[in-house]
Amino acid sequence: FSFSIGFKCPVCSKFVSSDEMDLHLVMCLTKPRITYNEDVLSKDAGECAICLEELQQGDTIARLPCLCIYHKGQVFPRMDIKFQKVAFMGCIDEWFEVNRSCPEHPSD
Repeated sequence: FSFSIGFKCPVCSKFVSSDEMDLHLVMCLTKPRITYNEDVLSKDAGECAICLEELQQGDTIARLPCLCIYHKGQVFPRMDIKFQKVAFMGCIDEWFEVNRSCPEHPSD
């Protein structure tokens, strides 16, 4: 009977055994980020898997090599009395700040 302690990788969130952690971290930290194409949606396309808001016609999106799409730059109304519009960086760019894979295909 062998008992191995493991850790959750802070980069990809995978569970890794302690004897593989060093190698895994090096691989995870040096893995290049995914590149994507920027486009404007010509029709509504369902829900963004990151923010759970609808991907609507006219939204600027990022299309990953796996063909998944996410908001690239989005404007949402801020929930205050003035209902001001607030722009933010974009779902996929914020995701890539802490992850290096497609949200729906993390093992690719």
